[in-house]
Amino acid sequence: MIDALGEAVAGHVVERLLTRLGAALVFLVGGMLAWLSSHGGWARLVELGAQAEELPTLVVLAVVAGLLAAAFAAASVVRLLNRPVLRLLEGYWTWPLQPLRAWLVGRKAVRRAVLEAELRKFSSRGERAKQVPAEKRLHRMPAPRWMMPTRLGNVLRAAETRPAEKYGLDAVVVWPHLWMVLPEQVRLDVGAARTALDRSTATLIWAVAFLPFGMWSLWALAAGAVLTAWAVWLWIPYQAARYADVLEACYDMHRQTLYERLRWPLPTDPDDERIQGEVLTTYLVRGLAGDAPRFVT
Repeated sequence: MIDALGEAVAGHVVERLLTRLGAALVFLVGGMLAWLSSHGGWARLVELGAQAEELPTLVVLAVVAGLLAAAFAAASVVRLLNRPVLRLLEGYWTWPLQPLRAWLVGRKAVRRAVLEAELRKFSSRGERAKQVPAEKRLHRMPAPRWMMPTRLGNVLRAAETRPAEKYGLDAVVVWPHLWMVLPEQVRLDVGAARTALDRSTATLIWAVAFLPFGMWSLWALAAGAVLTAWAVWLWIPYQAARYADVLEACYDMHRQTLYERLRWPLPTDPDDERIQGEVLTTYLVRGLAGDAPRFVT
């Protein structure tokens, strides 16, 4: 019984360890292989293995502990960089990149205007096959006043601002309250989508950090460059779109629950909902003064 319990605990620890440090261990092992490529290759690895067999057990354990400590430290640094890197990719730039940001935002605004014109043209002609792709591209772009300089930034900004456009609800203000009334499965889905987005960003950080190993081996440089391009152009935008869809669906499907739990009068129609949403947002921020709706049950 005790042995079975010990094996179960050990297996759980190893699983959690690989989950938390798997990427860091791959990064360190890849760096070691790149170093070996320019320092003797396979023969050098065999030589190091023979030398390791002669070392005392405590020394081997100390080396393994040092490797795990380095992996833990690297993983911790990547987690700290995750949010700043994501905001950088979204386009939250300050000086000296402000002129570039303004230029890119202008180009995105022009692109949105072109898409709107194309959509009106396809709709008037009844060209549904062309209308649907244009609608999908336009759906990933916010209103001109919220435009961001990057595709990733526009995907996330569109999801953040659309509740205000459709329902008058400020997503930043309302989200903590909406989160508290979401069903458990929905919260798990939101958390999974956000975790996938964070992991894709972490992949980019690991790929960029792998590039310096190219001074020892060209394959390391090529691997880092390919992984960086894949993360920036494909993986992160894909995960951001998934997260944006889940986030927007939370407001579409569960905002009525928020009204009910706050004992707020339900809107009567879409126009009234935008007005009530703005009033509710103000109430959550600082309360209300003067005429206010009565609570309902």
